[in-house]
Amino acid sequence: MKTLIVYYSRYGNTKKIAHAISKNFHSNIEEIQDMKDRSKLVNWFMSASNEELKTPTKIKTPEKNPSDYNLVIIGTPIWDGITPAIKEYLKMYKSKFKKVAFFSTFGASADDAFYKMEKIINKKPIATLGVQDRQITKKEYKNRVKEFCAEIKKNL
Repeated sequence: MKTLIVYYSRYGNTKKIAHAISKNFHSNIEEIQDMKDRSKLVNWFMSASNEELKTPTKIKTPEKNPSDYNLVIIGTPIWDGITPAIKEYLKMYKSKFKKVAFFSTFGASADDAFYKMEKIINKKPIATLGVQDRQITKKEYKNRVKEFCAEIKKNL
C-alpha cells in the first residue's frame, strides 16, 4: 500500500508525530509550507484568528500528488481549529484522496477538528489520533501512535 504522510508543524510537535507514524509504514512524508510567516507569537494569535474567520492562506505547492497514493495520513496542530495551511491543502486536493487518516497535536482541546477536515474533503477517515502537547513533551505518545497505526492497518 502506497502511503503519504502530510503535515504542517510550527513548533515541531506535529512533525515528531508524523515521523513516529512513518516508522510503522513504508511511506513518503511531506511537510506543508505556509507562505505566511507564522514564526512570531503575534502571528500565532493572527493564525488562530485567521482560522476562526476562515481567512484563506497560500501554501507552497506540494511536491507529492495525493492521487498517487492509496492512503494519505494528514496531520495538523490545533490553534483554534485546523491550521490555515492544512485547510488549504485539503481544499486543493479534496477530490484526490482515496483513503485518509487524520492526526492532530494540541494544547488543550482538539474539539471538532477531525469533523471539519472530513467535511472539507467529503471523506470519512479510517482512523484518527489526537495527541496533547504534554504527552509529546513527556514522551507518552508512542503507544497511542502504535494503536493509531494498527487501526489504520486493520481498516485498509
